[in-house]
Amino acid sequence: MADHPILAGEPFSPEKAQQIVDGFLRDGYAYIGNVLTPAECAALRDKTDQYLDDPDLRERVNPDLVDPHVQTGLNEVSGESEPFILRNTIELDQVFRDMLVREPIFSLAEAVLGKDCKFVGQNVLRSRPGLTIERFHIDDVAPYFPLPPHVRRHDRRIRMPVMWFTIQMALTDIQHIEDGPTQYVPGSHYSGRAPSGASDGDNYTTYVDLEFDGEGPVSILCKAGDIYLQDPMCWHRGTPNTSGRIRYLFQSLYGVNWAYVQFNKKNRVPVAEDALRGASDKLLNLLGRRRPNGTQTQSSV
Repeated sequence: MADHPILAGEPFSPEKAQQIVDGFLRDGYAYIGNVLTPAECAALRDKTDQYLDDPDLRERVNPDLVDPHVQTGLNEVSGESEPFILRNTIELDQVFRDMLVREPIFSLAEAVLGKDCKFVGQNVLRSRPGLTIERFHIDDVAPYFPLPPHVRRHDRRIRMPVMWFTIQMALTDIQHIEDGPTQYVPGSHYSGRAPSGASDGDNYTTYVDLEFDGEGPVSILCKAGDIYLQDPMCWHRGTPNTSGRIRYLFQSLYGVNWAYVQFNKKNRVPVAEDALRGASDKLLNLLGRRRPNGTQTQSSV
């Protein structure tokens, strides 16, 4: 495997990028096929296994960070706790830092958030059968733009603000419902509330027959290398993986410039000085870091 297996890639045309963004703003998610190569997917899966299975990394604690590097989950099949989500990835390996500026992913983030968007997180989910987040939820403790009970929804004529969002990347084929695809309820980011059935302080619901404006859940059936954009306020879940195979899902999170301050604890993920010395200006700006003294500007990662 090459030392730097992640390609630079190419941005989409302005017309195609705008088409994707328009669909994302309308539905709360947008699917794009055939972005990452098989070699890139394999490299990311290998690195994920390397770090999730590292017992020393599981014990590492950094009080300045919100999350540990390795988050465990309870496997409902085996009944055992096991490594589930790899977090704070940019500290661990160049392959993860390269993914932040991989095109057309990075330029899509800019198209949604603006040219000075910032990194606000990166994770990899390794979902063995019995291990998933299968309840519908939004990606925070409460809606950002809540509505009272007597107001059914936000007006579709307005554009719901996007303060941050996730670009999900399938590292394995998820082509059947048994593979555990992500599901979205289209347009639910306009609801102004958490999924039906969730109580205050709990944005999750086990109610699987959700609808919003007559639209039920849509499964993202995809191949390894496909990506999809996710508004954190759009109701979503990962369906149970009953395939007998492992599902790998890579996530890069981007936020508007001011959100860099809002998410400052996530921005404290350490990156070695040697990595910063060789980083591109684009990556340094995205991370909000300065190049160590005595090094020259680099044109590429």
